[in-house]
Amino acid sequence: MISRGIKREINSILRVMREMRDIQGVLSRGIILSVLILQLLLLASAEQIEYCDSIPEDYVDWNKSVSLPKFDPAMGILKSVDLLLTTNLSQEIMIENTSTLTGNLASSLTGALIADLPSSDSVSIDINSSSGANLSAYNGTLDLGGDFGFRSVFQIPTETASKSISNIEDFIAGAPGESIAIPVRANIVSQTKMPGSSSSGIITKAGAEVCVSYTYDLKSKDGGPR
Repeated sequence: MISRGIKREINSILRVMREMRDIQGVLSRGIILSVLILQLLLLASAEQIEYCDSIPEDYVDWNKSVSLPKFDPAMGILKSVDLLLTTNLSQEIMIENTSTLTGNLASSLTGALIADLPSSDSVSIDINSSSGANLSAYNGTLDLGGDFGFRSVFQIPTETASKSISNIEDFIAGAPGESIAIPVRANIVSQTKMPGSSSSGIITKAGAEVCVSYTYDLKSKDGGPR
């Protein structure tokens, strides 16, 4: 038999052990919270500036470029570089069913908008769109539209693409006002399918915008990070 005194001592030891576990849990949560707060403070103290350049909508395929200012090291210590690519894409379809039978039109648009970055890297937006229509039999008048044809101009929704640049040195200016040229390509192919015979015309245009975002720490008066 275990005496009441020994039982009390055992219970006391168990209680102390539980209290220690609770204290350790509080300390662990406190450490995790402190790390999160520190990260938030670091982000809050960082400065950010963004520059954008765009390419007006034009007939595809095209190869052009945008010009973006490089980061001026006099502003501070560059921490990260992020690039954002967006596109506006439109298509006009004009088609006439020249068959004596009705037919289903199937139209597709595939390809990509690609921005070529330094160090043989790139960021791209994939294009994959399709549409269709049912066309009545030919009425003897070739007007590429009307009641017996199909004519439509529409904007094609696309996604945006972003990339964090690993080699940020490519974006640091070596002289005041220096910029970096980013080649952009619109490699897009359109296709229509129609049973029997038809007459058609397709116009596809694409534009682009490229934005660069610089995250940096301000320099203090002595020249170091603030």
